[in-house]
Amino acid sequence: DLYQQCKLRKSFAIMMGNIMLHWIDRQPVRWISNQLPKVGRLLLLLCLLLFLSACGEAGPRLTEEIAPEELPTGIGRGFPVATLHGIDNDDTGLTPGAMPPNFYMVLDDGRYLSLANLQGHPVLINFWATWCGPCRLEMPEIVAEANRNPDLIVLAVNVQEELTQLQPFAEDFAMTMPVVLDSEATLRQLYEVSGMPTSVFIDSEGKIDTVWRGILTPDALREFVDQME
Repeated sequence: DLYQQCKLRKSFAIMMGNIMLHWIDRQPVRWISNQLPKVGRLLLLLCLLLFLSACGEAGPRLTEEIAPEELPTGIGRGFPVATLHGIDNDDTGLTPGAMPPNFYMVLDDGRYLSLANLQGHPVLINFWATWCGPCRLEMPEIVAEANRNPDLIVLAVNVQEELTQLQPFAEDFAMTMPVVLDSEATLRQLYEVSGMPTSVFIDSEGKIDTVWRGILTPDALREFVDQME
């Protein structure tokens, strides 16, 4: 996607700069004094152009914000990518009653959904990975709860796995809720996730209700969802 292309171009620009410095170090001193001003300017210009084309830290291209019901249908609902670009989380926290850290979920075409704009719905953010045994144990109940409760918005945040790894898992468990890709573990750090699974329950006023670290039993899941309503 666009974000990964930007990262690759930036990495290439940095690599070219390092090659230039290494090449200069290997040249005779006399040659450098005579030719470096001309060659150096050209190489510097090349690296600058590459760096600027690398998109800096712009992240994914955002076009328009959509409502939850506008997400694609089906497994993973488009597998949106998590980003914090342009987000101010200074007044957020993870204690009950705090406003949770905000983030964008960006689709391939640039349309996006922000956590903050889910206010009015209870939200469950579930951090998981395919290699996580407890995640596998609790996922059927989470999927069932998402299907049973149309007002509840479940965001299944996959941490640092490729789409080729997680898509079969999502298909096996019929995960029709949004599966959010946290490729750089940005959300994992933001939400202080030390182990998986971790579940964050956010009430309909957009405030933290419960942060649960570890596997969710069916009774615990139902209790946390009920107390948000």
